[in-house]
Amino acid sequence: MIFSKYRQSKALVIKMLLAVLLLALPLSAAEEGFRWYDDDDYKPYIYKDEKGEAKGIFKEIMEEIFHRLKIPLSCELFPWKRTQELVHNGLADGMVTVATPKRLETMLASKPLLSSGEKVFVRKDHPRIEEIKKIRTFDDLKKFTVVEVSGDGWAEGHFKGWPNVVWAPKVSSALYMIANGRVDLYVINEFSGMASIRTMLQTSSPFQENFKKIITGPHTLETITYSLLINKTSKWAGLIPRINATLDAIKRDGTYDKILSKYLSIDTP
Repeated sequence: MIFSKYRQSKALVIKMLLAVLLLALPLSAAEEGFRWYDDDDYKPYIYKDEKGEAKGIFKEIMEEIFHRLKIPLSCELFPWKRTQELVHNGLADGMVTVATPKRLETMLASKPLLSSGEKVFVRKDHPRIEEIKKIRTFDDLKKFTVVEVSGDGWAEGHFKGWPNVVWAPKVSSALYMIANGRVDLYVINEFSGMASIRTMLQTSSPFQENFKKIITGPHTLETITYSLLINKTSKWAGLIPRINATLDAIKRDGTYDKILSKYLSIDTP
């Protein structure tokens, strides 16, 4: 009798332990958090600082969203082309970028985290500067040699196949080409371009005086938006509605504007 009760008691304990373990499984998965991969060289939006740590507007917005959602967030930064391959192949959950039709084949997009204007960057002493200042459309760019960054989905969507476009590996390389007169123009969002130039002016370089000569054209060619794109195979694919609602809350309570004010400045260096 006592032995029978012992067996029943032991069985009950085992069942309780199994129940606890089953309940713990979703929590364990959640503890892995959202794996966010992004660009390591896209100031002021997302970049590595001198210590190799992730910084930028996207970092602060993403941290605020996931903090409010109570979901752990990890962030790793790589060269942009590699980042896209990793996320598209499901080795990370998402990235913040432009929601192009090609990307949306494998990704789900949140509401825009940020919008920015694409402008022409050029040396102010360019021999055709007055003509360049009048550029308003992409067709106007065909008269000049343009540099763009390989792997930039927005740029490849607009300039792929153009005979007058030179492809650079990253933003800093493109700006070097402008500074040294190897190309005429670079089209990039204004804040990112200015932030990259400021960084270059803080380093010792024989081309610093040339970087000081780079200015933006007066007209915005296109306004683009950056969203959080989540791989459709990610366990977090259903999170988009909650992310959108949290983003709206951040904008309503003023947190969003405080984050932007830390980074966005368009004063010429």
